[in-house]
Amino acid sequence: MAKLLAYFTGLVLSLMVTFNGLLSGFTSAYLSNVVYHAFGLVFFGIFLCLLKKQTTTGAFKWYYLVPGFLGSLTIILNNIVLNVLGVTLMIAFTLVGQVITSLVIDHWGLLGKSISRSTRKQWFGVGIMIIGLATMVL
Repeated sequence: MAKLLAYFTGLVLSLMVTFNGLLSGFTSAYLSNVVYHAFGLVFFGIFLCLLKKQTTTGAFKWYYLVPGFLGSLTIILNNIVLNVLGVTLMIAFTLVGQVITSLVIDHWGLLGKSISRSTRKQWFGVGIMIIGLATMVL
């Protein structure tokens, strides 16, 4: 089930990037970022109110806000790059970056994650991805 949800996340990501790019072309990379985050805030604010479920456990730490900043930065960068590269290349570059970053985080247990050593097979897969990306670009 987790693999199916991960695949679905990829589908949603491609659609999100496409729609972000459309709005960005109509307005600007920055205004479209504000619009999408405002819409998400309202949508999930209503969703949380309907759930009526408290999820807070423990003390709040400032670095819990970092994903919000990174999400905004990602959308702005996607909006800027999308009109130059198109959806396919932008997603391909993004995926290679995500896989490499994830392997490094897992391998050394960075950011509080437990250590999960990367294997040669995983890095071989990254190499194949990079070759595929280079093939798409050339």
